[in-house]
Amino acid sequence: MSYQDHLALINPDLRQRIEQAQKEADLLRAASGQYLLNMATEGLNLRDMPGLAEGLSAQEFGDLRRSELLNLFIPCFPAGTSTAGDLADQVQLCRAFSDPAGVTARVTSWVAETVASFPRSSVDLRVGSKAGDVLDPFILTANYELLSNRSFSRTIEHTASHKVLMKIEDLVGHLHESVIGLMRGNFRVPEPQGSRVEGKELLSPERNPFPGADVGQVPLPSRPDKIRLFQVKSKTGSAKGGDGKRLGQQLAALETTYDADTFYVAVVGNTLKGHRSRGAVEKESPNTAILVGESALNELTQSKVGGELLLRTYQRAFRAAAQSTGYSFPDIVREMAASFEAEAELAGTDFLSAWLHGAIGGDPKDQDSRLQP
Repeated sequence: MSYQDHLALINPDLRQRIEQAQKEADLLRAASGQYLLNMATEGLNLRDMPGLAEGLSAQEFGDLRRSELLNLFIPCFPAGTSTAGDLADQVQLCRAFSDPAGVTARVTSWVAETVASFPRSSVDLRVGSKAGDVLDPFILTANYELLSNRSFSRTIEHTASHKVLMKIEDLVGHLHESVIGLMRGNFRVPEPQGSRVEGKELLSPERNPFPGADVGQVPLPSRPDKIRLFQVKSKTGSAKGGDGKRLGQQLAALETTYDADTFYVAVVGNTLKGHRSRGAVEKESPNTAILVGESALNELTQSKVGGELLLRTYQRAFRAAAQSTGYSFPDIVREMAASFEAEAELAGTDFLSAWLHGAIGGDPKDQDSRLQP
């Protein structure tokens, strides 16, 4: 079967997205560098800047590093302004997406949802989302003595930072698949429908067309009949070694079913050494390319600066989310510290002791199974 025959079997909504991804990729491949620059200046309401991208295609101009773009733009704007930097960022966003503003707004909303779950009070810091998820007083003591130079306020800051960064780590891991799936020439593979009992991981063109893949990419001009399917991880250690066999089997099935080129990629990393599931994937799917870091990002974006394209997207969205939510980490830490200090004074003890008794104290009937019916 040809690539188009395979495409005809996929559910209409996903097929429409794939066709749109093809149009976005074709437009970029055919456009000039000046087209891309005009798109960027228009997005920032700047005047046209003819001649700066002369002789370059849109792909070539969009593949310049941010530092190279800055060197082009800095002489064009007054010193001491951020316009050159903003324009360099916008060029990279236009290289990555056909609708940079729309994508930034979507990513910003996803980030804002996570910011809403950040700790905002002493209660949030003391207990997690589950009733038994209390902050370990012994780890807190290590923080106080080893990291914070016996500073109470610094201990609270480090503790709150850890909680926030764990949420950010989880957020970014989920963002990669969605954001990369919005880039030119790419599409996000939808979550499979149905339950595990009904065969949630089984291939079905209508309900689960690409099990084992997170992101798809339309064929390259050099391989026009080969759809490209990617399993995307945050880093080489994100997948357990035991998952490799199942994942390899899924990627091999995708290759056979769609005559696809398959990839197993990790966004962060600079070497394949220590890759926990590489061997198992290669054993089950020897034709799958396994990539990490810059090689992975450049393949995912079909760009020489894939990492910068992704970074620029996140930076813009994180900045917008910070402004829209008004979350002020320093202010919240100060309020937490004041609250904990007041509690310790009321209890007539030091804050570590107060935290200990708050973390382990309770009704014996709630703590001892022998006292429960």
